[in-house]
Amino acid sequence: MRVRQILAAGLLLGVLATSFATSTAAFPNRPITLVVAFPAGGGVDTVGRMIGEEMAKTLGQPVIVNNRPGAAGQLGTDFVATRAEPDGYTILLGSPGAVTAGPALFPDLNYKPARDLAAVGLAVKIPNVVAVNPGFSANNISELVALAKSGKYKVTYGSGGIGTSQHLAGELLAYTLGIEMLHVPYKGTAPSITDAIGGQIDMTFADPTVAPYIRSGKLKLMGITLGERSKALPDFPTLAEQGAKGYDAGNWYGFLVPKKTPAPIIEKLNNAINRALEKESVQKQLLSMGMDPSPMTPDEFQQFLNKDTAQWSDLVKKAAIKVR
Repeated sequence: MRVRQILAAGLLLGVLATSFATSTAAFPNRPITLVVAFPAGGGVDTVGRMIGEEMAKTLGQPVIVNNRPGAAGQLGTDFVATRAEPDGYTILLGSPGAVTAGPALFPDLNYKPARDLAAVGLAVKIPNVVAVNPGFSANNISELVALAKSGKYKVTYGSGGIGTSQHLAGELLAYTLGIEMLHVPYKGTAPSITDAIGGQIDMTFADPTVAPYIRSGKLKLMGITLGERSKALPDFPTLAEQGAKGYDAGNWYGFLVPKKTPAPIIEKLNNAINRALEKESVQKQLLSMGMDPSPMTPDEFQQFLNKDTAQWSDLVKKAAIKVR
């Protein structure tokens, strides 16, 4: 009886292994859902649809965008992390606010990215641009530090809202430079740009849409927040190269799947994503939007996520940042 049970168990394991290998090799054999955790028509949605369309050509199946906006991307992220099957047919296009910075800012989230999500590949890096009112007396990092430490003036900066990548970039710059700046949150970067132009705030941490105002002279450029120069804005110097040593606080969009998704499926998805990012027409469109195409392997993207998570977790603790 014991021998029969062992044989039966072995047979069952063999059948399951064969079934798993077959299903993995056949992937995908039906449409894939790409969850975009932001509204239709925005930058994340545009990137998702553009890359999804190219992925479909490689994978031989449609990639259907499902917009699930809310809570700075946390609603869509929660759906993929806690409700989607780990079979590769549901992918997330995520961002820092829900994946790397979010857990530190909102410790009561229903999901934990490190536990519930697996890295597939990075799509783009996006520089936050620091622009100041033309009448602001500081023109570079050293002058900003001198002004802030003079005790005679309270430097103000605007962002697209509390907990956004722009807000955190400002907090990280202040912490890196050892100065204090007053954060003024807005409902989006556009009104913060308007108030920086009008002089209601000294500076704004904004997305690349602020570039035309800098080139027209309505705002002055302080620098970009990436650790290296952006391919999309090659003439804009980084804050790091101007004296903010080690500073790197860019935005990004990247693809993730539920944690237990098989590695061979993740590799297939990564290959499709990277092939899309290597296409010249895709690169040109992304660069025109102020975004740097940034293909990575799953392991490289996971290391990127680990570093980003550690940076924001450390900042939130040391700077005692509260969002509620």
